[in-house]
Amino acid sequence: MKIFRVIAVLILLLSTGLMAKDVAVKDIKAKVEAKATDKKVTNEDLVVYEADNSDGKLSPKTIAESLKKAGFVIQVNRDMNGPFKKQFEKSSFDTYNLLTAYHKELSVKLVAKNALSGIFVPFSASIYQKTGEKSLHISFLSAKALTKIVGDNGELYKELEKKIRDAVKDAMPNAKEEVLGYAPVAIKEKLVSSFSMEVEDDEAEDAKDELSMVLESGLKPIGFIKAGFNSFDMVMSDAKNDDYDFYDAYSLCKLKVIYNIAITHPEAGAFAPCTMVVYHKVKTDKITIAFPNVYNWFSTLALKDQKLKDLLLKAQKDMTALIKSAIE
Repeated sequence: MKIFRVIAVLILLLSTGLMAKDVAVKDIKAKVEAKATDKKVTNEDLVVYEADNSDGKLSPKTIAESLKKAGFVIQVNRDMNGPFKKQFEKSSFDTYNLLTAYHKELSVKLVAKNALSGIFVPFSASIYQKTGEKSLHISFLSAKALTKIVGDNGELYKELEKKIRDAVKDAMPNAKEEVLGYAPVAIKEKLVSSFSMEVEDDEAEDAKDELSMVLESGLKPIGFIKAGFNSFDMVMSDAKNDDYDFYDAYSLCKLKVIYNIAITHPEAGAFAPCTMVVYHKVKTDKITIAFPNVYNWFSTLALKDQKLKDLLLKAQKDMTALIKSAIE
């Protein structure tokens, strides 16, 4: 009997030790997983800088001035707080500006290399400071994001990103790059919506005039505003490039979209205004209309809120219908 008791005690001690070991392993594993969960994820599509602005010396105006010094042309630097408060009767920001700009020299090279590059001529940025916050932020798309959307442009997008970064650091010397708490998600859908309209080469200009009239008159009824416009073919012509009979870039914004998304994703201004291009390359038989579509927002912002997705999809559906009505 004593032998059985000894064996029972040994089994009990052994099982207790194994259980303790198992609990310790699970505890360590849980701590590691918690650590991994706490770690912020890098979003390689977005560049976001943050700088202390307790003294109020930083502003969208000072950032625009630094971009100008770096060779950028500022098309729009619009305060959105006024429109937010007017239409929605409130805003969660002390500052929320949407800025569009293009680098004169680099942009010509980009469009010459790949016509669709114009959908980021100008590029967009949001400059914001939440109510009660002491930091000013600026967000814009990275070279990696631009390449993913438009296609390969060699080192040009990297060069563009560097110039923007340098200008921002000049305007915000104490700025630190933010690490967002989410990563882009994979999207199966195309990231650029493109449409074409057959036209004889010598009739392209007349066709463009009619097309522009239909497009511009149709924007307001579907809730869009033309935030900016650029006849980029003139910029290219000044640079001794005559590849295009015309190359028009429309900066378009839908207030309801950016207001609602900015509440949780103020960095979304990197996509707003959205640039739609209308161009005709010399000695071709078509006019092309293209813009970066809403699936970019889904992917880069890792959007999960179905109401926000529906809002974006409705905007895209309306814009697509307008374009199709204009080219048919």
